[in-house]
Amino acid sequence: MLQQAKTTTDFSVETRDVRLDYGELTAVDNVNLQITAGEIYGLVGPNGAGKTSLLKMLSNLIRPTYGEIFINGTDLAEDPWKVHREVGYMPDLSPVAPELKVWEFLEFFAAAYGIPREERKRRVEECLEQVKMTEHREAFGKGLSRGMMQRVVLAKTLIPRPRILILDEPASGMDPIARINLKRILVDLGREGITSLVSSHILTELGDMCTSLGIMHKGALVKSGDKASLLIDHPVHTRTLSILSRHSEQDAQTVISILNSSEHVADVARQDMVFVLSFSGDEEAEASLIRELVTAEIKVTSFSREAASMEDVLIKLVSPLQEIAEEQVHD
Repeated sequence: MLQQAKTTTDFSVETRDVRLDYGELTAVDNVNLQITAGEIYGLVGPNGAGKTSLLKMLSNLIRPTYGEIFINGTDLAEDPWKVHREVGYMPDLSPVAPELKVWEFLEFFAAAYGIPREERKRRVEECLEQVKMTEHREAFGKGLSRGMMQRVVLAKTLIPRPRILILDEPASGMDPIARINLKRILVDLGREGITSLVSSHILTELGDMCTSLGIMHKGALVKSGDKASLLIDHPVHTRTLSILSRHSEQDAQTVISILNSSEHVADVARQDMVFVLSFSGDEEAEASLIRELVTAEIKVTSFSREAASMEDVLIKLVSPLQEIAEEQVHD
C-alpha cells in the first residue's frame, strides 16, 4: 500500500521553491522547508547565508520573488493577516524602548496585540516569569545589558501566545544560564504543540536545543532533517585509542608503525601513550587492529569511538561548497 504524501496541513511551516532576489543578488535560492508542529528547528549557517531573509519572508515582512509559503496550512500570500496572528517574530538586535520600564514596554505591546486591559498585567507577569526577568520589571530599557534586552524581547514575542515562534539569533548576548532557560522555554512550548524556528551562525548554540536542523549556505538549504538522520547520513569516523605499556619509546614506535601500516588509519596524533586517529574501518577492522597490537605485546586498555558532532557534519557539508565558490572566484 502506497503511503499518502503529506499535505500543507501536516506542517506548521512549509515553503515551496521560495526564492528572494535583491537586484542581481540571490539571498534565498529555491528553499523547500517542512517543519511539523512542536518541533524546535534550528537554522544554521555563516553570516550572509540567507537565514534572516528566509525568516523575514516566513514572518511576512518581505515578499518572496517567487515561491509559496504556508503557515499552519494557510497560504501566506492569500491570507497574510491570519498568519500575522499565528506567528511571533523576534528579530536580531531588536531594541527595547530606553525610556520605558520593562513592564511598561511589555504592556504597550500587550495593548497593541489587542489583549483586554484586565488581562494585560497578568500576561505581562507570566511572560516576565518565563524569561526570568521578574526582578528587573522596574528597570528602564536604557539600563539593560544585551542579554537582558534579548530576554525582554523574547517576552514581548511570547505575549500573544503565537503558535509559531520565529527567532533570529535569540541567544546572542545571553549568558549560559539564560541560554539554558531559553532551551527550557522552547521545549515546554514544544510540548504544547508550539513550533519554534531558531537561527544562529553558531551551531553550538543550537545543537542541544533543537530537534531538527537545517544548514544554509549561499542562500541554499544544503541539508535539512532531524539531528539523528544528519549524523547517520554524514558520518564522521573518529576513534580514540588509549594504550598502557612500559612507557618506552620503543613501544610508542611499535604502535605508530602498526597504525601507519593500516589502510583504515589516518591523521594519527599522539600525547604520551594516548593516540587519537581517524579510523574508517568497520568493527571487524577494529578487532583486527587491536589483535595486531596485542600480538606485538602492546597493552591496549581502551579503544573507544568518539561520536560525530553536528559541528563535524556542518564542516563536512559546507567545506566543499566553500572550496567550489573560491575556485569559481579565482577562475
